[in-house]
Amino acid sequence: MLKSLMTVSGFTLLSRITGFARDMLTSYYFGAGALGDVWVAAFRFPNLFRRVLGEGAFNSAFVPLYSGKLAEEGNEAAYSFSSRVLILLSILLSVICVVSYIFMEPITRALTTGFDPEKLEIAVNLSKITVSYLFFICLVAALSGVLNSHKKFAAPAFSYVSLNLVFLVGLVGVIPFVDNPVEVLAWCLPIGGLVQLIIVIISAWRTGIRFKMQMPRFDSDTVKLGLLMGPGLVSAGIQQLNLLVGQWVASFQDGGMSAIFYSDRINQLPLGLIGIAFGVVLLPEITQKLRNKETAAAQRSLQTGMTMAMLIALPAMVGMMVLSEQIIFGIFKGGEFTAAQAKVAGYALLAFAIGSPAYVMSKVLQPAYFAREDTKTPMKFTLISAVVNSILCGVAFWVIGIEGNLALGCALATSVAGWVNVGLLLAGLRKSGFLTLNTEFWKRLAMMLVASIVMGGIVWVGAYFLDDILFSDSRLLRLPVLLAIGGVGVIAYFILAHLTKAMTFGELKAGFKRS
Repeated sequence: MLKSLMTVSGFTLLSRITGFARDMLTSYYFGAGALGDVWVAAFRFPNLFRRVLGEGAFNSAFVPLYSGKLAEEGNEAAYSFSSRVLILLSILLSVICVVSYIFMEPITRALTTGFDPEKLEIAVNLSKITVSYLFFICLVAALSGVLNSHKKFAAPAFSYVSLNLVFLVGLVGVIPFVDNPVEVLAWCLPIGGLVQLIIVIISAWRTGIRFKMQMPRFDSDTVKLGLLMGPGLVSAGIQQLNLLVGQWVASFQDGGMSAIFYSDRINQLPLGLIGIAFGVVLLPEITQKLRNKETAAAQRSLQTGMTMAMLIALPAMVGMMVLSEQIIFGIFKGGEFTAAQAKVAGYALLAFAIGSPAYVMSKVLQPAYFAREDTKTPMKFTLISAVVNSILCGVAFWVIGIEGNLALGCALATSVAGWVNVGLLLAGLRKSGFLTLNTEFWKRLAMMLVASIVMGGIVWVGAYFLDDILFSDSRLLRLPVLLAIGGVGVIAYFILAHLTKAMTFGELKAGFKRS
């Protein structure tokens, strides 16, 4: 499981690095003002469908069913099932794309209420270009679920790197020479989606997975998939609603949506490296162990996932809180992205960081429900968290107003809602008897927190004495210093984790040995 995690995390890290390069260039050209808000609005709509339909509702229902067929009925039955589902999904996505294109103006207007008519018109035109990405990326997510069930994690993870490479080609090779650069950025999205789809199709073919062209039909398997997807669709939609509500409130403030977008990009790093990676690996892992009647082994896999996730999430939280403004300034400041905008986004990152371990833990805990074909319980919990988030965003708007830092208030509301969701997920698993956290787990968690706090003190001291460099105008100067401070923090943390026995070097090494 740990080796699979490292495969996903390694390519995710590469994806994040290329993604940061993409965002640095995007912020340089468009800043965190009106034009930046327009791009975020156009990018957000298809990305929302990816997270809700592709990676959220669909995979949470499809992977357990497909993995179960693999374990119980063999490859041919599993291939036939996936072929029927992919054809139905393609038809559904085609309809969604066409309807969304036709009604793009009211959709964009509803999601960006605070936009003036000029910003709204540009956002609508760009969204009509980017909407086709949802067709490609949802199929990519479905095929990734098939590959993951066969313990093939590299190609799906690498496909997101390819998307960023397409963007980098557009940003470096095309945008400097055209009159409408933001439209070029919009076209990079569907082109990148097509490249991603080609990559996973080739990987599936090389793995020996053979799909069959056949008439779609609603048999017992597809009906069961639909019934499982229903709660998963609501659950994943509510999770994205938490961020959407914050961006909607922030849209009343020029640059507010951009501040949330760029700060959340940093915040997504530990979530992508650990949370999403563990979610991808744990779902087929737990499903197949439960199908083989290995309940105790499935429970151990979950607890191992929780321990390893917190080993990274806790120091990431402290690091982002201590260096929030320095990180945003160091990576994005330049061109149209001003120091004042970096300060606003830095405060938003500080607020997002508070909930970082919660976002990671929720991705680790949810597979324990999905593997048992329970998609309703997580839906109820995310609904409660969405209500909490919406109320707190409303309070932030009322207290802060459009003259204050709305991005900070909305990010903090999202963090609180994330912790509410995790508390409910933990309580549900303990009540069902699937999760029993022993004293050893809590002791390790406490030592990880101590090590993280000490590490935070070390990087704060480093940032204090190197303040002039970290806030200099030269990105080539401040980025290496920022990375050096972060590197010292990482080394210090793992030494402290070893000394406190939160996680020793011997235990980490043993986790990657072949059994």
